[in-house]
Amino acid sequence: MKQFDKGIIDFCLELLYPKRCVACDKVLLKIEKDMGICKECAPKVKLVGGTYCIKCGGPINNPSEEFCNNCKENKHHFNQAKAVFRYTGGMKEAMYRFKYSNRRCYGKVFATHALKNYGSWLMANNVEAIVPVPMYGPKEKKRGYNQAEVFAKALSNATGIPVADKIVKRERDTVAMKELSGTKRKKNLLKAFILAENVVQFRKVLIVDDIYTTGTTMDEVARVLKSGGVKEVFGMCVCIGECSD
Repeated sequence: MKQFDKGIIDFCLELLYPKRCVACDKVLLKIEKDMGICKECAPKVKLVGGTYCIKCGGPINNPSEEFCNNCKENKHHFNQAKAVFRYTGGMKEAMYRFKYSNRRCYGKVFATHALKNYGSWLMANNVEAIVPVPMYGPKEKKRGYNQAEVFAKALSNATGIPVADKIVKRERDTVAMKELSGTKRKKNLLKAFILAENVVQFRKVLIVDDIYTTGTTMDEVARVLKSGGVKEVFGMCVCIGECSD
């Protein structure tokens, strides 16, 4: 009886809140629902693809290069990172809705694509906990959720890897990183994150975030985690900008 009731509830919810394409927001056909992208947008939504920086995971154009210019010029605290989509076209609108329009349902779609492309990488690295990049408390309270945490929980539900969302805390608010460049990004995040709980029980941790630009945010969270005893820190973002090579 309970299973029957759940089926009725799910059917009603689907009628009231039909699944939509993350890229164009059009209602999806039944065969499109699992991947969350309609057939019109599928050719336009670009995955990072074959040639990418082996450090940050961003796309590079020259197949003879192993690192993008950013990773050549900057030492990162994280060991290696991956990104699912290129931050272009419909994915820019998708990320805006994910962050500001309460489209938390996108988290499951992003996790599906992340694991399809990097599930074996994640398992091979024996990640023990998933750490979403924390938001500043008052900002998260105003928005109602942290999109990085939504993505983290979707990955956790699919893999069984626990989310450790309390071990790193954002101590102060910062200027939006897109408004800054270079050393200003690093200064902006100086002492922004602190360890809120003991992390010595974890040896390998995955940091997740929505968008990777220069890696400054992920670097600072990785630095804090390693200062607490974590040995290896990996990263995964939903989207990444184009890397220069």
